[in-house]
Amino acid sequence: MRWTNLKAAVLAGGYATRLRPISYALPKLLFPVLGKPMIYWTFDLLDSIGITEVVLGVNYMAETLRAKVGSTYRGMTIKYSLESQELGTAGPIKLASTNAELNETFIAMNGDVIAQIDLRDMLRQHLQSKALITDALHLVRDPTRFGVVRMDAEKRIQRFVEKPKPREAPSRLVNAGIYIIEPDVLRRIPENRKVSLEREIFPDLAKEGRLSGFEFSGYWFDIGSLADFRKANFSLQEYSKLEPQARDVRIAADAVIRKPVSLGDGSSVNSKARVGPEVILGNSVLIGKSAKVAESILFDGATVGEYSEIAGAIISTGVKVGNRVKIGRGCVVAPHVRIADRTRIGAGAIIHPYKEISENVRAKEHVM
Repeated sequence: MRWTNLKAAVLAGGYATRLRPISYALPKLLFPVLGKPMIYWTFDLLDSIGITEVVLGVNYMAETLRAKVGSTYRGMTIKYSLESQELGTAGPIKLASTNAELNETFIAMNGDVIAQIDLRDMLRQHLQSKALITDALHLVRDPTRFGVVRMDAEKRIQRFVEKPKPREAPSRLVNAGIYIIEPDVLRRIPENRKVSLEREIFPDLAKEGRLSGFEFSGYWFDIGSLADFRKANFSLQEYSKLEPQARDVRIAADAVIRKPVSLGDGSSVNSKARVGPEVILGNSVLIGKSAKVAESILFDGATVGEYSEIAGAIISTGVKVGNRVKIGRGCVVAPHVRIADRTRIGAGAIIHPYKEISENVRAKEHVM
């Protein structure tokens, strides 16, 4: 094939409003999925086909993301395209094209997508189809949250409907947020304003027969909400071959681990603690003596004190849970919260970043 020095644009500029309150203190693309920040799932996919340069279209918490990611990853050059205003889905691609010279066929994708897709096959189909854009497509049960397509026998997309009502969906094949784009498309995208790739560019290309669809059947997660985030983590945990091999893990001889459990590097489970099932621990997580953790996701650096109990919760980066604390099902604790000893956090409570919790929190209460 003729693909050399292939570049990619990754859209990473959203405000992640449905991932609040965690996203108040942590960029969406640094949310851990099976212990690995979301952006690195994207980088690993692009690295698998030899991408040499990635440009991140960034806006919200751009400097935090840049500080974490840096300028290289596994030999790929990482560049940044800063959006001074919200530009939709096509605008950032236009801006990235000027900041990173996307003047040959390139890949563009949403940064909050995790997918098992053969990009080489997608590239082959794109080359053969002579399309200006090839859109990756995935079959879902409920297409109403997504852009839905109708495709002909030659894999040309004939119709594209963004977030249709149930009876108006032309199929259950949805836009998976991964594209192969010819640079000629860039001339169709206006500068310096919000432009929707799906609503303003795709319909015209479909009418011209220059929009191709590539259907793939591997896993696909579009992580737009905390519910999506939980689903992606625990679904991927089911793929045992994807479970990371953690280093420097310390598990007491009398601790109980009920699989599936995923342990991050440097994590510790102390004496008589019970962890699992369906638990994902980030790096350097400490589970104290006789603590119980089940059906929960704990980000890097979280600490759970002795005799504390956590069930069905999300505990974010750097959270310190004291001794004999009880955290109910459905709770979300944002980064760098401290919870005092013997505190009770009711089911469904939401705690915003940097809070000091020394009194009980009622069920479904928001602590801001």
